[in-house]
Amino acid sequence: MKKCAPLVLFLFSLLLYAGTALAEPGFDFTLGAGTRVDNIDWNIAGDTTGANPNVLSELRWRNLKSYQVKAKADAKLHAVYMRANMDYGWINSGVNQDSDYIGNNRTLEISRSNNGADSGSLWDVTVGAGIRKHYAADGGGFDIIPMLGASYNRQDLRMTDGFQTIPPTGAFSGLNSTYNARWFGPWAGMDLVGAYNAWTFTGSFEYHFLTDYKADADWNLRDDFQHPVSFEHTAGGSGVVMALGADYAMSRKWSVNAAFDLQSWQARRGTDRTFFTDGTTSDTRLNEVNWRSYALTVGVKYGF
Repeated sequence: MKKCAPLVLFLFSLLLYAGTALAEPGFDFTLGAGTRVDNIDWNIAGDTTGANPNVLSELRWRNLKSYQVKAKADAKLHAVYMRANMDYGWINSGVNQDSDYIGNNRTLEISRSNNGADSGSLWDVTVGAGIRKHYAADGGGFDIIPMLGASYNRQDLRMTDGFQTIPPTGAFSGLNSTYNARWFGPWAGMDLVGAYNAWTFTGSFEYHFLTDYKADADWNLRDDFQHPVSFEHTAGGSGVVMALGADYAMSRKWSVNAAFDLQSWQARRGTDRTFFTDGTTSDTRLNEVNWRSYALTVGVKYGF
């Protein structure tokens, strides 16, 4: 079903295109800034079958707060609509927990560290195009735009300020481990644009499918692991991205705007491959990766 989604959306686009009233072309550029919060976790099993135990190690990054800048460009070429979004966030606060278990279902926890996660960065890049169905109305009008596109997302995470909770030995020095994750793949969705007098309201929905998830880590305190790549993760994933926005026109070309973005991603049943200093490798199952994010930005838009 996932492989058929682009074809279904394309056929739906052609249906909407029939009889479309051709609206005036235009190009807009938006630049904004705001705040963002992310939560990311992953866990691995003891072997490639997902057992011994079913959760061996689990990493959680919680309440990663960032300052974010965001740029958006969209072009309307009569019935064709194209947009590109890019944002970058600087992580300024957050916490991390690293737990190890010897019992199934997260029982018999033998190690836990609670660490700082107040540095790192976040990237999101999205491009898409679709067929624009325009409906004119008094005071404005609205567009319905089925879309196809591709995206690249990256999280560069860091763990510092180590504190061993189980066993309770307290603070330990030198922790500076990294985990760098990438998500890449196509998406299908829908954009909605409505205008009334000086206001323009936007909404978008993207379903990301056939997503490639890849990550690499440097566990700097492990002498038995290679550096700078101690282990890597690969898996297939999917995600949902939604956005809402509102613009108010200050003049014919300039507008102020606010936007809310929400993302939810998952990757399942992948591979965790560890690289040891003696040149050997070891594989186990990457059970799952979960990533949630929301952001609020305000900015200005210029229409050409």
